Amino acid sequence: MIANMEDITTDKKLTTQILPLAQLITNLHFQHHPNLEEKYGSTGRQKCTEDAEYHLSYLAQAVRSESKTIFTNYLEWAQVMLQSRNIPTQDLLDNLAYMDIACSQLLTGEDYRVVADYIRAGIHTLNKGNHKPASCFTHGNPLLQEAKQYMELLMGGRRKEAQALIVDLVKKGIKVADIYEYIFQVVQYEIGILWQTNQITVAHEHFCTAATQTIMATLYPYIFDLAKKGKTMVACTISGDLHELGIRMVSDLFEIDGWDTYYMGASMPDAGIITAVKEQQADLLAISVTMPFHTARAEGLIRKIREDSELKNIKIIVGGYPFSMVPDLWSRIGADGSATTAKEAIQLANSLVAPVNKV
Repeated sequence: MIANMEDITTDKKLTTQILPLAQLITNLHFQHHPNLEEKYGSTGRQKCTEDAEYHLSYLAQAVRSESKTIFTNYLEWAQVMLQSRNIPTQDLLDNLAYMDIACSQLLTGEDYRVVADYIRAGIHTLNKGNHKPASCFTHGNPLLQEAKQYMELLMGGRRKEAQALIVDLVKKGIKVADIYEYIFQVVQYEIGILWQTNQITVAHEHFCTAATQTIMATLYPYIFDLAKKGKTMVACTISGDLHELGIRMVSDLFEIDGWDTYYMGASMPDAGIITAVKEQQADLLAISVTMPFHTARAEGLIRKIREDSELKNIKIIVGGYPFSMVPDLWSRIGADGSATTAKEAIQLANSLVAPVNKV
């Protein structure tokens, strides 16, 4: 049976219209700026459409979550990223203006009024001025100097020296969990800011991420020999989400805490996750969602798990950027809780799952 369009929520109507909206936004851009056609041609049109689809995806999830913050924070990030590449804020403001026009034409009545309110909030945010991100290197970090040295080595392509630095810290008695929290995590955030502000290339960012993953692997002898408490966790990112380093760190820290972990990596399909949870007889599933527009996929996975009678006792926790923006989002999608840090995730998991002696 086909649902009445009046019964479909605004965010779903917006999602189904993302491509035609993006194409209309692109047409408006090129109509108002005729020089773009001559300067960029069809390649420029395609890139403009892709950018518009990305903006609209954030807008749709913001509407779905009833959180203007998801959209405005994204625009603040985009403003800094574009300005650092000599692209003026006016280009982004123009995009929002054309987005409003396109939505007024392809959405109707209350749906357009809802979306327009979010777009106006975005325009207001951009007009407030520059939103330069703060450094993640703060004086409250007990391993601040070591974190700076580690990043300097990575930025110089000196992976072996960076690895030697970390191994030396472990030998000196620094806890592996502290290295994860105060070095690996902080440096990854800082590298993200450097890319955003155009101080490094995407190649640098990818190298640093890959190097840290390799160095983390060298610490596993210090992690996997620890005493266990009879709890099992499966950890992964949702289908379509390729950001795996954060959830891998979380998985390793759970291992240090005494959990048996089954780390599945990035972009796992629902069927694979459900099979793994059953095979591992998992007590806990930890799902990472980096991009807000992947939240709906997490909700769909959780719904499938809740409908499976074999998995009625499993606890599910979620984490990632969308859940830090919308504190109660985890409950809306059916999870048992959410955490903003690995330490919080471990505390939450231990409160949800009692120690079990498995046969």
